[in-house]
Amino acid sequence: MFGKKKNNYFYESFEILSEYAIKEMSILKEGLNNFSNEKLNELKINVHKVEHEADIKKKEIEEKLAKEFITPIDREDIFVLLDNIDDLCDAIEEISFKLYIRNYKTLPPKTSIFVEKSEEAILALHEVLKNFEHIKDKSVMDPLINKVLSIEEAVDKIYEVHVHNLYVENKDYDTIRLGERVYSYFEYVTDKCRDVCKTILIIMYKNL
Repeated sequence: MFGKKKNNYFYESFEILSEYAIKEMSILKEGLNNFSNEKLNELKINVHKVEHEADIKKKEIEEKLAKEFITPIDREDIFVLLDNIDDLCDAIEEISFKLYIRNYKTLPPKTSIFVEKSEEAILALHEVLKNFEHIKDKSVMDPLINKVLSIEEAVDKIYEVHVHNLYVENKDYDTIRLGERVYSYFEYVTDKCRDVCKTILIIMYKNL
């Protein structure tokens, strides 16, 4: 029992770290659903608090990893995957930060679509990481990974359509530029989810 628990620590740490991304997105979603320019600094602070907690947790995991003599998969792969998940947390925080420093007064009309799809991708990724103990079982992992990848591909198409529409429907360049930026922030979040899955695929094929 002790050996199994010890061996699974790093697998469980991937899931735990991804839960910070879920929490960040939840806070961000609530703030954007009730958007107020006056509350952007508060939103930035609240999202940053969770991202900082994620950084502390990641450091704790890495310190344990540095001391561990035997790991369930290659030590380097664990470090890379932890970094990928941390990049996702950073990308979510970056949205609240940029909305604040660029002092957004309003959000582009289709923001809620990008928020929903980004949250969907993060939750789908969490399911992948929750099942990491099945890393050697393609029948379990492939469908979970493919769900994340399909969401990311869908967001790419949505991004193309709605950025195009910004240019078609608006004559004011600032409106277009600021709107395109917001959409790109969320498209980048789904890219980060895809990148985590690509790392997992590499790990999976190394361990089959």
